[in-house]
Amino acid sequence: MLTNAVWNKLGLPATGSMGLVALRLHPESRFNIFAALDRESGHRFLLLKSDRPDLRPARSLPSGRGFSTEFVRAPSDPDGSSCLQFELTDPSHADVFDVIGNDVLSHVLQAADDRTAFDAFVVRIDEWQHFLDQLPHEGLSDQAQQGLFAELWFLHRLLFPEAGPQSAVRAWAGPKALAKDFQLRGLAFEVKATSAKQHSRFGISNELQLDPRGQRLILYGLLLERVVAGGMSLVDLVLAIRSNLLEADPPSAVRFSELLLQSGYSDRDASRYTAQFAIRSQHFFDVRGDFPRIVESDLRRGVGDVRYSILQSECEQYAITEDEVRASMRAVLTAS
Repeated sequence: MLTNAVWNKLGLPATGSMGLVALRLHPESRFNIFAALDRESGHRFLLLKSDRPDLRPARSLPSGRGFSTEFVRAPSDPDGSSCLQFELTDPSHADVFDVIGNDVLSHVLQAADDRTAFDAFVVRIDEWQHFLDQLPHEGLSDQAQQGLFAELWFLHRLLFPEAGPQSAVRAWAGPKALAKDFQLRGLAFEVKATSAKQHSRFGISNELQLDPRGQRLILYGLLLERVVAGGMSLVDLVLAIRSNLLEADPPSAVRFSELLLQSGYSDRDASRYTAQFAIRSQHFFDVRGDFPRIVESDLRRGVGDVRYSILQSECEQYAITEDEVRASMRAVLTAS
């Protein structure tokens, strides 16, 4: 697994070694896969090697924002061997490189043989390249920042303390474009944020978001205020989660970074996210009965992709307390 601990280890001073240094990953595996670091340039590499000479991929090799892929022959490799190299060419894209590299690593380790492993190496990078190409070059919009802030606040404030890092990160479904933002067994949460000063309302993106579908559903509404100083930015919140909650659990930290990228957040864009938010209030609503909403069963045939908003004031009769929500979390986590 590519983590800061691996790169820090490769970056340690060593006598007579200022070029490329490498560390074999998963030595128990049949595959020769290495993390490598060029100590002079700071470039990171993921290398897949084989003694077979006929593994050059037929498809063109992908390259994208801050990385490149090459089929190389190192002077130290024996004649007739093959090597694929995934290189970080721009250190500001280090978080993206590690996310892609870990995804590549997991697929390579599941391969049946060297040819399948080499194909998986290229295919996964290619798919990530297409995903990254679709992200806006100017970073997240103001609305997207606010929405991501609310999801991360819920993760930080409620789910981590009750579920722990591993279960909390696993429950975060928003970046995967599922119907609900957080999913525990039998309990789901939809997270909404607004910074409106009057007549607070929550935007609902489709007819599935507030449809419990056989499980209990709680709507978490976070009311934010943009402030000049004294608040918390999206970058601050990401840093707090990484440093305070995930440093003791590297696999969860890796998964968290992957979900952030799927949400459109990259560390390279951090300087764009200067808006600071203060929490005005937070609210929990039990979505049941006549809760104001539109669900799939309400729609006439041929109608879909429904977008609408609900007023917070019309949800108050369904309000529940934070203590009740935490108790519900503990109950389902204990039972699972």
